[in-house]
Amino acid sequence: MRKTDKKIDNAIRVALTEVCETLKQEVEGFSWLTHRVNFSQGMDSLVITFMFESQVLLDKARSGRQTQQMIALTQASLKIDNICLANPSKQCRFEARH
Repeated sequence: MRKTDKKIDNAIRVALTEVCETLKQEVEGFSWLTHRVNFSQGMDSLVITFMFESQVLLDKARSGRQTQQMIALTQASLKIDNICLANPSKQCRFEARH
């Protein structure tokens, strides 16, 4: 990983940590998030996975359009560091533990 890649990855990590802490307080059933990116493929390879405690709570978040708000918060947080999600609906994934 190049030095610039490390800086970008750190900025992503910091932004997503803030998003995670906010979402844990605001979205019922949200547990944590993670990301992966292949810098050789560019920022379009950035994928963020949001984990919920159960499928029921994930379905509830989807039906209440909270997942769209989660994406918007994530986009806003990343944009501060000039990191943009080219296709948020594909780059943000929602999963349940059970």
